[in-house]
Amino acid sequence: MESPEKRISEILLQLHRLFPVSRTALYYETPLQILVATILSAQCTDAKVNEITPGLFRKYPTVRHFAEADPEILEQEIRPTGFFRNKTKSIIGAAKKIVQDYG
Repeated sequence: MESPEKRISEILLQLHRLFPVSRTALYYETPLQILVATILSAQCTDAKVNEITPGLFRKYPTVRHFAEADPEILEQEIRPTGFFRNKTKSIIGAAKKIVQDYG
């Protein structure tokens, strides 16, 4: 039986062969931005997420800004994406975890 690491490596290699150039339709410039955009994209179109994120990323340029965001304000800013309460909790929670673990 092969190790999980070897199996994962084989899967990733096959995916790379099938999709050598893959790109999301979400707009982002940093790992934090793609994390936030991905959270927002749940049950929402990429087009709607792309409408909201430029202003969001200007207002919250760092992980610390998201970690310290006022949930009620962030909820209203992301409301058009749907499920805004859960998405707010996920974004702020992920940001707090990143700040806690990595400063």
